[in-house]
Amino acid sequence: MKFYQKLTQLKILGKTRNSLLNKRAVKRKYDHITGDDCMGFGEFLEQHLGEIQYGFTHDENGDRLTFQIVKYGEGLPFEGAVTYTTLGLSNEVLHSRQSGKNIRQELVFVAPSNYSDRNIPGILQRVASMAISSRHAWLRGDVIGPYGTMLVDSEMEGLYVAPPVYFPDDFATYTEENGKQIVLAWLIPVTPSEIHFVNQNGWERFEDLLETTNPDLIDFNRKSIVS
Repeated sequence: MKFYQKLTQLKILGKTRNSLLNKRAVKRKYDHITGDDCMGFGEFLEQHLGEIQYGFTHDENGDRLTFQIVKYGEGLPFEGAVTYTTLGLSNEVLHSRQSGKNIRQELVFVAPSNYSDRNIPGILQRVASMAISSRHAWLRGDVIGPYGTMLVDSEMEGLYVAPPVYFPDDFATYTEENGKQIVLAWLIPVTPSEIHFVNQNGWERFEDLLETTNPDLIDFNRKSIVS
């Protein structure tokens, strides 16, 4: 079964009127999330990811989501990259499967700036919806998939959940004035053999391997780091 599908309604070249949200509307959404927070979650995101470009509010069936997918300007976390996040997922109270603690979370996806949106918004929508449905937050070391072809012209078939290490350390967690936190979780595209490796050997060994081999994790055509 192909879990991820090419979501043509969410493509920029084939956008529908209600699937895209302009910058002003996205920034109003920030106020809904952060209230009177002195900096605001939206400003925090733009500080680290660049100026907001637009957002996606509907799924491939035209149904309105309870959260958005937001795209930021090119060049962050480094030249040749562009970042997407969920926005509003942190309004949901999710739980850790390990500790049982409540977790507020947003998801991060980094792509080559020349890749275009393609089905990236759809991937983030599906993964966020899975969290809402299960009421469980995605934790470091989680693997999602394999579900068959996930990205166009790529052998990646799943995702690995990690801290957003391509960004400054202070991007990993946002703290509101009331002390509540929003955790940023990075979704890294991975191959079926890498997913199998994590399941068999644990996430610590996989991250040791990532550190040793140092692959380009936004290269969707990269070779697997395990045989």
